[in-house]
Amino acid sequence: MNIIIIVVAVTAGVILGGTAIYVYQGKCRQKELKLLAECMEKILREEKIRETKAGEETLYARLESRLVRIQEMLNGRTEAAEKSKDEIQKLISEIAHQMRTPLANIRTYQELLEEEWSKTGTKTDENVDNYLNAMRSGEQQLEFLTEGFVKMSRLEQNMIQVRKEETDLLKTVRNCLGRIQKRAEEKQIAFRIELPQEVNCPHDANWIGEAIDNVLDNAVKYSRPGGIIEMRIQKNEMHAKITVKDNGLGIEKGEEHKIFQRFYRGKNVTTQKGYGIGLYLASKIIGLHGGFMIAKNRYSEKGLMIEINLPVC
Repeated sequence: MNIIIIVVAVTAGVILGGTAIYVYQGKCRQKELKLLAECMEKILREEKIRETKAGEETLYARLESRLVRIQEMLNGRTEAAEKSKDEIQKLISEIAHQMRTPLANIRTYQELLEEEWSKTGTKTDENVDNYLNAMRSGEQQLEFLTEGFVKMSRLEQNMIQVRKEETDLLKTVRNCLGRIQKRAEEKQIAFRIELPQEVNCPHDANWIGEAIDNVLDNAVKYSRPGGIIEMRIQKNEMHAKITVKDNGLGIEKGEEHKIFQRFYRGKNVTTQKGYGIGLYLASKIIGLHGGFMIAKNRYSEKGLMIEINLPVC
């Protein structure tokens, strides 16, 4: 009888002891998991984590060590990416600065040449008009590219201050339509415009005008001669939406976000001149206003639809 009692007592002790150890280990694991979760949260918040169990052979120590290494790798890649971005921005700024001097010289000598010929009324070569037109075209392209680089560099280095002083969005849009009218008429492109009576939306008229100009310029550039561009403005409680639809080249599937990248040009573009700057600048400007842009292909009608969404407050 005593032997049975002893066996039962020992068995109960073993069970209780095992249960206690299991419970203790479970609590330790929970504590370790909690600490690992805190480490991950710090990584997400970009806070530096350190090894607290260095040299130990426990599972927690190994996982903690790997998290520290992952953070170091991420930080290294982030720093490399930032350094590369800064170098590109400096290069763009330098290129733009260096281009301005020869550009100014070309413009000056062109004006002097035209002034001299206007005085004498004679030209030394029958092809002079063609040469001058080529010079003007080259000068305009250089000027566009230089100013595009300058604006791009200023936007990327956060040197632009958006001043939301204008509230009448329709006034800004009408000014943009007036600026694009001549180019549209040269290609015999008509506009279908649908505007509400008023749209109040605080914005920087100069910069939003720049963004809309770029969108309209793209629509005219890639539309076929005699085509139609539709423009519509709507407003809800959160956004003022400017929609521009053309019936031009359109984009390939998967390019909806790529066309807002710097220097990206759609796969359908072949002979049309361009540098892939306009929509990139537009998206940056709209982003500084707290808005966003969307591109959609018009598969059934051909062409592209661009939406500009601006917060109304």
